[in-house]
Amino acid sequence: MADIPQDPKLGSIIILGFVLVAVFTVVTMLFAKYLDRRKEPALTLAITFLFWGISGIAVFIGFILHYINIPIPAGDIQYSRYGINLGYLFSAVSNMFMVLFISQIFSQAPMFRRTKKTIPLVNAILNGITIGLIINTISLSLNAVDLTEIYNPQYPIAQTIYHLLLTFFSFTLLLALSFKERKEASLRWERAGFTFIILYGISGILIYVMFVLDLIFPLIWSEIFGLGYTIFNYLGWVFAILMSTFAYLGYAMPTRIRNLLKEPEVS
Repeated sequence: MADIPQDPKLGSIIILGFVLVAVFTVVTMLFAKYLDRRKEPALTLAITFLFWGISGIAVFIGFILHYINIPIPAGDIQYSRYGINLGYLFSAVSNMFMVLFISQIFSQAPMFRRTKKTIPLVNAILNGITIGLIINTISLSLNAVDLTEIYNPQYPIAQTIYHLLLTFFSFTLLLALSFKERKEASLRWERAGFTFIILYGISGILIYVMFVLDLIFPLIWSEIFGLGYTIFNYLGWVFAILMSTFAYLGYAMPTRIRNLLKEPEVS
């Protein structure tokens, strides 16, 4: 089992609050962009970030409830664990919409021209398995007999790896197609847009890499890293803020920035 750190730290709760502000600011801007232009990819991206934001809210609420209830007696509700499990659940939903979004903006790429919506559909089914596993984990915790396990839904390591692989697939697909499009772009503002998208993808991957390191390092060097919520946890949330920022700059580049990046006209 992947043992999630027991007691959230105040610093982690605070930085997660900043992440939620950043994410929902981007969500608001993306929905405004959609209402302005009525383009389907803009709506899909907004929904992608909406579910990622809901994921953050679940973790945030779980952290707060757990923090104010420390110490947690055996057999009592592990709020942070429920929050993290629900966070992964909504993250899986976000993955579904992310691959759908990629298929929409890169619809002319050979892989999507040949397969149509097959890749987003298969990706949705695979992420649906993640959702089913999480629901099962939570259900088992509610029906546990052992007092130390009841209300204590840990996150199985195989389940963790499965979800991370699907998340990495989404971001890797985005990066591969973005690198190709950036190489072929002729205008400076277009290249800059794809650069922001690439940075968005890299930041998204690094979020989960940092969270994995936050779980692994305390197991290897507990005398140095304690029981979890290490510097890697904080770095993960920092990359979440960067991910939101780069996504907005790449997909909904403000007119002022686009004008600054446009080459001057040759007289």
